[in-house]
Amino acid sequence: MLFSRALRVLIVMAPVLLGPLPAISQDIYYGSRDWNGPNNGSMNISSFVFRDINANGTYDLGDRAFVDIAVELLMPSGLFAMARTNVGGYANFNASLAVAGAEITEAGPYSFRVMPPPGWTITTGNGEQTIPMSILEGAPGDIVAASLPQPVGLVPDIEIRGRSGASSEAIVAAGPNGEAVRVQPDKHDNYSITATPGGWTVGAREVEVGLMPVALPQDWTDETGTEGEAVIVGFDDLIVGDQLLKVPNGYGGLRWENWVATHGRFYEGEGYINNTVSGEFVAYTSSGHPTATFSDTPFDFVGGNFGVAWSSAEGETLRIRAWRGDTLVHDDQFALSAYGPVYFAADYKSITRVEFATAHYWQAVADDLEFVVSAAGR
Repeated sequence: MLFSRALRVLIVMAPVLLGPLPAISQDIYYGSRDWNGPNNGSMNISSFVFRDINANGTYDLGDRAFVDIAVELLMPSGLFAMARTNVGGYANFNASLAVAGAEITEAGPYSFRVMPPPGWTITTGNGEQTIPMSILEGAPGDIVAASLPQPVGLVPDIEIRGRSGASSEAIVAAGPNGEAVRVQPDKHDNYSITATPGGWTVGAREVEVGLMPVALPQDWTDETGTEGEAVIVGFDDLIVGDQLLKVPNGYGGLRWENWVATHGRFYEGEGYINNTVSGEFVAYTSSGHPTATFSDTPFDFVGGNFGVAWSSAEGETLRIRAWRGDTLVHDDQFALSAYGPVYFAADYKSITRVEFATAHYWQAVADDLEFVVSAAGR
């Protein structure tokens, strides 16, 4: 083996050792470019869209790229094109004087307009930006922008959502300022309350509202909660790298059935990325089929963040049911989005099994699930 390796080195080096160096100028390798004439290539002019996590109107630490958001480009000719943001949050438009199919092909003003999904609002005040383009021969596409579009931030409209059951009576709620709000359930017994962050009372229930929509269970019970340790399961401490892993029994002191943990970008699915709440990992319902979390020892399911993996399943329904032994004690459902999570304030107490199932078997995404697990369960 040593002989063969040495032989290969000798063979490779032989032309250099046996022949003189060519008398050629270094410019053949490192010469400066002649900038006369066009480049005849292309480059992207991009609009960046982000989830403004803290709703402060600027792109800063903690904010996240927003995937699959539609951005329109209005050209000087009056025509327009549309592109969606990629996994990095960029909607790319090709600028070129020579490449067929480019969107930016002449000098003049171009308008970039971000189209928020339903239920989302722009925080940065720049949803439409007009930017002049000018010809510059030798640039990658021979045309450049006076400036790049500034980042556009979006936040979800904050709502408290729920179902009233068989009752058709108005739902009475009070927010942080104490002012009463009355809403009437629709024909499907669903209600929605426009909310602000802080403590709310809905009927006799108290709920803390943050910067995302909150779904409430239909029935809250007075069952005594579990004495034990509060555990937030975020799946970030379960695997390393951009891979996936079937969630093993014992994680968080519970047993897991058909749950898979993955890096948010593993599939490059918009819902996996947009529904990531903390860290970079989430869990999803394997092949979109029903999943369960359970234990022989009673535990509490406090709540968690849920979405759907793909925008082609926007509005998919997630049904969550919980048992205490053989007795079904909770049965709730709410709509999911690929553009951002809804927090389900479950408050399921002293249960032994909770099941999650989507109506049409699309993958539900979950992050930062909170449980209370007894010492005996762990």
